[in-house]
Amino acid sequence: MIRAAAPIEFTESYEDLSDEQAFRFRFYCERCDNDYVSEPQPCRRDEGNGFLGSVGQILREATDSDCEPATDVVQVERRSALRAAATQVQEHFHQCPQCGEWICDRCWNRSLLLCEKCAPSGVEQAASW
Repeated sequence: MIRAAAPIEFTESYEDLSDEQAFRFRFYCERCDNDYVSEPQPCRRDEGNGFLGSVGQILREATDSDCEPATDVVQVERRSALRAAATQVQEHFHQCPQCGEWICDRCWNRSLLLCEKCAPSGVEQAASW
């Protein structure tokens, strides 16, 4: 698990499951560690030699940077894929209006629209007696 470089509103913990063919991310509930995995988003690395690759090459030459053109394009694409993946799984996370914490479906009391910590379900209350 890693911490998000760019803030993701509902969690600071996610894992990058990306490979050569697709970007994919696993997001964790910070309360129970339940996870939600995004759908794969195909990589467009072959397109890196097009316009974005050319712009990256111009910027590198202007700054004498040793970065590879494909690396710059992939990083831009990865950040975009992370934002899209976060949007995709955000429906499984809820912000409790009482305590303000973001929690997952498992930690959410649907009938009271509060987290289980602020409004424990009958099952959790019985288990604590």
